[in-house]
Amino acid sequence: MSGHGPARARGRVTMNARIFHGAPRAPHGRWLIALCLAASVATGFAQQPAGRGAAAAKKPGPWFGVMLPPKLSSVPAVVVGDRGTRPAIVPQGEANFHEFEGATIRKDLETIVGFSKESRATKEIGSGQLWGRISGYPSSAKTIEWAAEQFRQAGIRDVKLQPIAQDPQSRMWLATSWEFKLLGNPAYGPGTNDIVLESATPLGPDLPGGTLTAPLVYVGSGEPAVTEHLDVKGKIAVQLVIPQAHMVFERTAVSPHAQDLARRGAVAVVNILRQPGNEYARDLGGCGAPCFNIGGRDGWFLEQVLDRAAVAGVTSGVRAQLTVKSETKTNLKAENAVAVVPGKSDEVIILDAHADAWFDGAGDNGDGLSVLVALARHFAKPANRPDRTLALIASAGHHTPGINGPRGFLAANPDLGKRAILAVNIEHVAQRNFAPGRSVAPDGYRDFVADSGEAPITAGVTNESPYLDTLFEQGVARYGTNFVSAKSPMASGESGGFAPINGAVVTIMQAPPLYHTSGETLDIISTPGLERMARFLAYFVKAAGKAPVKDINPPDHPLHRGAAPE
Repeated sequence: MSGHGPARARGRVTMNARIFHGAPRAPHGRWLIALCLAASVATGFAQQPAGRGAAAAKKPGPWFGVMLPPKLSSVPAVVVGDRGTRPAIVPQGEANFHEFEGATIRKDLETIVGFSKESRATKEIGSGQLWGRISGYPSSAKTIEWAAEQFRQAGIRDVKLQPIAQDPQSRMWLATSWEFKLLGNPAYGPGTNDIVLESATPLGPDLPGGTLTAPLVYVGSGEPAVTEHLDVKGKIAVQLVIPQAHMVFERTAVSPHAQDLARRGAVAVVNILRQPGNEYARDLGGCGAPCFNIGGRDGWFLEQVLDRAAVAGVTSGVRAQLTVKSETKTNLKAENAVAVVPGKSDEVIILDAHADAWFDGAGDNGDGLSVLVALARHFAKPANRPDRTLALIASAGHHTPGINGPRGFLAANPDLGKRAILAVNIEHVAQRNFAPGRSVAPDGYRDFVADSGEAPITAGVTNESPYLDTLFEQGVARYGTNFVSAKSPMASGESGGFAPINGAVVTIMQAPPLYHTSGETLDIISTPGLERMARFLAYFVKAAGKAPVKDINPPDHPLHRGAAPE
């Protein structure tokens, strides 16, 4: 199903108009473009449906009559209706595990997200446009200290705050304030004034002199087959990114395309992210030139303006003014909170959830951390003493360059690392599932609507242990956890830091579209999903605690390492 059905035909027409606007260098291209444009017009008018998208039709007025986009986060990124998520399954014998009840875990999640909200309210970084639980800043320190206190209150005696120093060669670039302004022009319609696209998010590097004004040129998805025919020199290249799920999957294409545009002379690159809502998105860097992301609704507006400027023959092109102030941080300090629950055996199972986040971070990784705290409360009870020793880590994380919680843990606790037979990374585990819906917003942008379950969860097992994979199959049947059907050796996010242990590394991770965006808020987290995951992980840990080492780490199954970056 198309993400933006009512506007699909219009997109076919305007793509060709945008290429024409980009001034192809090859003379023979003009007749081909004209032919494609004519064919698209014939197809497009036949398929254009009526409905809410009709509000975006041409009419006299500012910006060629295109409806202005909503303000940043002024409308929910996802439509969450009155129908709730599927209730959690409580197997026989687990009714008294009250620490796993969804409402209890959600209260902790709200506290965790509260540290991000405080970061925003206090303008922890610059103007407050960027916020989160950021390792090296007070927001992260408060989160880690809170987690340590929860471990202590659960009754765990061995709880430590362990410092981590940023690698000396590492640098963290942060934008402290910014603006992406489209410059008005009477040629665009009466009353056309400058407009700020509020979802724009700078990715670095710095703009020379802090500001840049240049015309925009649309380059499609940035493939050389298209850009070879476009003149981008001295212009801001605008490329369209349609994520397959979250933005991680697009890094290997988007960044090289941006670098190629910079080599061709583009003075900046803008990534239009065809994603839910109108949100900040902090991902897809390494552009080779100053780079911005633009959220879905702002990007939709910009695409239509570029289309209509091309069709109207506005020869000067649409221009934008970019402004960025930034700071670069070095020698940052952070902490892990580590709790050890002695088991009947000295062999160790590591449970890890990172605490750092961009923006509210309810799903990356507030949900994972809140589940980890629930597990700490469970296994701290004498009745639930684990068979193998548990090391629980509220990790400083991996978003800050040069700070890595798992590596810091292994460096500070070599004995625990040496005795570890298994590490479990709990990361993005309870976001609701959503997809393009049957409705569109007044500007024609397709709504995204939550369904009654959680987003698919990949269970990565680095050594592909049949026994561990069987536990995930049992989890689907016993708790209703939405693990994908295919087995995987995937290791991502925190998991790479555990590569040195002599045991399997398990990654439990969703890949939802709002990852690393300001739309990752509490309303997209499934309360039953939190409970499902906590109950399953307790079951998983108990089963792994009893299993022979040869089942967890089969001698004939070499460990797969190669962790993908997050």
